[in-house]
Amino acid sequence: MLLFCCVQASAQLLPDNKTLNAQSVQRWMQTNRDMAPIVQVIDTMNATEAALKAFESLSPLEQDQKINEVLKANNLLENANQVTRKYGWKSVGEYMRLSTRLGNAIAAYFLLGDLGRVTEEQQKQLKEKADPAVLAVPKSDMDFIKRNEKALQKYIQAYGAGR
Repeated sequence: MLLFCCVQASAQLLPDNKTLNAQSVQRWMQTNRDMAPIVQVIDTMNATEAALKAFESLSPLEQDQKINEVLKANNLLENANQVTRKYGWKSVGEYMRLSTRLGNAIAAYFLLGDLGRVTEEQQKQLKEKADPAVLAVPKSDMDFIKRNEKALQKYIQAYGAGR
């Protein structure tokens, strides 16, 4: 009973990973190196756009279950659990959902920041080609990126070089 209370109390101290915040993003940056080989395997499960959309339509619990199935089939589940425990994530899926949110916010920050420097016709073309998930990023997430650009600079530069 005491162990359960301690685990529950420590879980409550973790930051809210449903929104971008300094603690979660800092933890995300620290986790990247250890999580990279795990994410590579997970990325293979959504090889098509249809598979990705189907996966994204699942609840977080269902996503976590699918991720765990893939990790178990590839003998990576224990390694993944060690990484999530080490960095304080509830699951690999939680880490990946924050990664997606952060990536979309960075992309929106670049896209919408660029819109002020282009013609209306170019703006229209950019918006037509942009991922709907990027266009749907809340203003609060873009504001977070703007406030924390220095801390995210290395990641933003790597992202900018890849697009």
